[in-house]
Amino acid sequence: LDFFPDGRAVITTHGGDVYIVSGIDNTLHTVRWNRFAAGLFEPFGVKVVDEKIYVTCRDGLKRLHDFNNDGEADFIESFWNDDDVSCVFHGYNFNLQVDNEGNFYLAKAGQHTNHHRPGTIMKVPPQGGKADVVAWGIRTPNGMGRLADGRFTVSDNQGPWMPAGKISAIKPGGFYGNMPINADQDQWLREKYNGELPEDFNKPFIWMPQELDSSCGGQVWVDDPRFGPLSGRLLHSSFGKGWLYYLSLQDIKDQTQAAIITLPHQWDAGVMRLRVNPADGQLYGTGLSGWQGPANGKDGCFQRLRYTGGTCRLLDSVTVVPKGIELHFNFDVDPASTTFVNDWHAEMWNYLWSRKYGSDQFSVLHPGQKGHDLVSIADALLKDSQTVVLGIPDIRPCDQLLLEVETRDRTGEPFLEKAYLTIHSVPEESDSVN
Repeated sequence: LDFFPDGRAVITTHGGDVYIVSGIDNTLHTVRWNRFAAGLFEPFGVKVVDEKIYVTCRDGLKRLHDFNNDGEADFIESFWNDDDVSCVFHGYNFNLQVDNEGNFYLAKAGQHTNHHRPGTIMKVPPQGGKADVVAWGIRTPNGMGRLADGRFTVSDNQGPWMPAGKISAIKPGGFYGNMPINADQDQWLREKYNGELPEDFNKPFIWMPQELDSSCGGQVWVDDPRFGPLSGRLLHSSFGKGWLYYLSLQDIKDQTQAAIITLPHQWDAGVMRLRVNPADGQLYGTGLSGWQGPANGKDGCFQRLRYTGGTCRLLDSVTVVPKGIELHFNFDVDPASTTFVNDWHAEMWNYLWSRKYGSDQFSVLHPGQKGHDLVSIADALLKDSQTVVLGIPDIRPCDQLLLEVETRDRTGEPFLEKAYLTIHSVPEESDSVN
């Protein structure tokens, strides 16, 4: 989905339709759907640029024209013809994003496909006509996003060479772990590495176990203050669960790491795409259930998550600090509730990058041994009225750390939350941490 500046939505369907949806207001009493185009080849991304609709399809990028202004497309222009189209059902082209220079970005599947590019981020220039590979090594990139600093994000899903679900920041020339599955892909990737296959990959800023997100969707950076306390952060969606999550990002030198927290909303179907409506500043999502999606989920959904102006208590940020983790809440914490160290629980584990489908969870302290390590929390100190620092003398890098928070606000109301962290490095006292 995407939006015109006046708030009308553009929605694509798996079956090949493009709808323009009008009447989106607070009440939603007079929403109208107008089919603008039909017959497209699995359109899994859409973007409105200068009032023109661009659609990502399996066979390339299309630009839709309504020459006589009757509300229906008269001409479907091949803005970029993909010369590497897979006949396998799962070999989609996913999503559509645009940078500040007007270049378009989309993601090609790397597994369940017979095309030769082993999962790539493709860049199409503003004038169309060609595409360049930006990064590679992605398995099933069912969703992209864009950070506030302009970097694009891409999610991936557990499978062979993919230990768990993850979200990565795209770096030009980056390799993200998915290895070749056919001879053409093997040859293509070896050419990138002087005849060899890569022995490592660019790490994600967050890993996610199956119980958190069993099949990843897309991301969106929300920067509209009308969205309330969730504005100014990256949100992520789950196709498998039908949930949304917010992230707390941390940059240490040239590496981003993050914590991810589930929002308490169940969507009607698996959520794949997220956009902010420029007319009202609220968040909208589309998705389907298909082979995944939430239990008893509907075939598809187009839904809105809006800020009603009420009180919303959040664990606002999670930051790794020297010898601990700093938690900032958007409410005043009861000082007495920080004295019970046993109310705070943490455990950590690593994943194994291998040909195996997914990964077991392995001890960080005893490599190769399956299981989690308990993380000892020495104390919980109130730094200010809304900030708690957990003392963890033995904190160390790990693929996954689960932190269970149990505290109270100043009124005595309990606050329970879970945060999943990926820790690539622990800052030293002299490090500059954002």
